[in-house]
Amino acid sequence: MRYVFAAGGSRGDVQPAAALATELRVRGHEVTLLVPPDSVPFASGTGIPTLSYGESTRAALDSPLVRERMRSRDPLTRVRAATELTIRGGSVMQRQLLDATQNADAIIAGSAGQERAHNVSRVRGIPHIPLHLCPIRRNGSTTLLAHAGIDVGPRTARMSWRLVEQVLWRAGRRAEDALCADLGLDPIPATFAAQIAATGVPEIQAYDPVLFPTLTSEWGPARPLVGFFTLPHDQRSGVGDDAGSDLIEWIDRGTPPVYVGFGSMMVTDPDHLATTVLAVAAELDLRLLIAGGWSDFMSGVSDDRIRVVGHVDHDAILPRCAAAMHHGGAGSVAAGLRAGIPTVVTWVGADQPIWGRAVMASHVGTSLPMSRVNTTRLVTAVRSALSPSVREAATTLRDNMIPPSLAVSHAADIAERVADRHSRQDAI
Repeated sequence: MRYVFAAGGSRGDVQPAAALATELRVRGHEVTLLVPPDSVPFASGTGIPTLSYGESTRAALDSPLVRERMRSRDPLTRVRAATELTIRGGSVMQRQLLDATQNADAIIAGSAGQERAHNVSRVRGIPHIPLHLCPIRRNGSTTLLAHAGIDVGPRTARMSWRLVEQVLWRAGRRAEDALCADLGLDPIPATFAAQIAATGVPEIQAYDPVLFPTLTSEWGPARPLVGFFTLPHDQRSGVGDDAGSDLIEWIDRGTPPVYVGFGSMMVTDPDHLATTVLAVAAELDLRLLIAGGWSDFMSGVSDDRIRVVGHVDHDAILPRCAAAMHHGGAGSVAAGLRAGIPTVVTWVGADQPIWGRAVMASHVGTSLPMSRVNTTRLVTAVRSALSPSVREAATTLRDNMIPPSLAVSHAADIAERVADRHSRQDAI
């Protein structure tokens, strides 16, 4: 079989796609990864055939659209910005994906860009297999009201998802209809969530059910929660992750450090955040391992108790740390939980508040919005995360998680069944 992956977004979106592509390739299938241009070096480093797809994620994240309008206090402004981001570059992306899927048997796509994948799958007459990294479909366990720190019951949660689906669909319908027409398709008859569900193709949920214990029974086989993925160890050096002996020696030289990394999130005031993190470390007498990532966060710091690197091999390094402080992206949450260490989520937006609430509900850490981070609040959050009860809860949760090898194997089984069933139907 030939699978084409459409992975928009940042490394946190691309890495799970690369992990599943690797598993399918090991099984003898042909795979191609389509990723944003600034993720091509990372994806290529895994050894998987890679093509550029859409625009730079870093440019999008650093644009006024994301930095200002999507963080506006006005809900209408945020909705319009989210819609604009969804359709931005849509025509080019559809053409790129159409070219890449000639003779393909299935498209596997993340939630960022699901609309383009669904449209192209309709043109090609092949399955679109969704790969979700967090709960983004209507359910009673999570809600986007987490942005406001509001906990609601299952009925209100489902209503909130339905409202968001309808608002986004209506706001972007004219543009989406034009993108459909560009491919010779009829106008969209319903939300993309409804259209995708109507195909009957399972929507793979690449995160652990231990964090959302009622979702498995609510969604069943239509949206199977298979567990978190991670890259195999032998691919880590190829993507530039640091697990060198000198870094491990530094970690083992003293008390376990607190890992700090904010992934692709470009905070509004990095200098203020750096000052705050250093003040917390001084007050709590912590060593810090800083993963600067794209932003080179704290790259100028020089201190024996602080080590600043670019990217680290989470699976090798985090088990040696005391806790993990990060923005709450799915990949960072998964890595910290797999390591069995407490988590401090300082979220910016998107799905991050949902992960922050899940961390708190599981009693394995704390969460607060980046906009409210100051020395006092962060000291309180870190001190709470380092308490014996939270450490014990983190260890227990780790032991109950699905191993990444089983998670990615389950997802590959689903992808094979979908493509094989479609192939047999075509042969009739």
